[in-house]
Amino acid sequence: MVARVDQYIKHKEPGIVNLSKQYNDLCDQMVNLIDRGAAPRGAIKPKKIDKESLFKLDVDDDIWQDIGLDEDELEMRVIPRWLADKAVQEGIKNLLDLDRCMEEEERLQLERCAMQEWMIEE
Repeated sequence: MVARVDQYIKHKEPGIVNLSKQYNDLCDQMVNLIDRGAAPRGAIKPKKIDKESLFKLDVDDDIWQDIGLDEDELEMRVIPRWLADKAVQEGIKNLLDLDRCMEEEERLQLERCAMQEWMIEE
């Protein structure tokens, strides 16, 4: 099953790489327009897709950011804090780490109880 999935990914990889190249070319054009002042006021320069890390995606990668898509001009000027503020991004990561720690603590408490019950029975 894994070999079949790997084969399918290898088959689709050239098309995905080509799409990322087209996207990066469009990003270059947009940056050029912004630099020349020919873009709408408040336009945000898009970030290019790194071809080297394209198939090693993480939840924090820029490819998931959709800022500037389908928003009117007023909304484009206000970037959400979770996207623009590094402190908020760090806070979100820390909150997720805290949640995982609390989940792990709960699992360990259940495991401890199970071990104590087993020891009493033995």
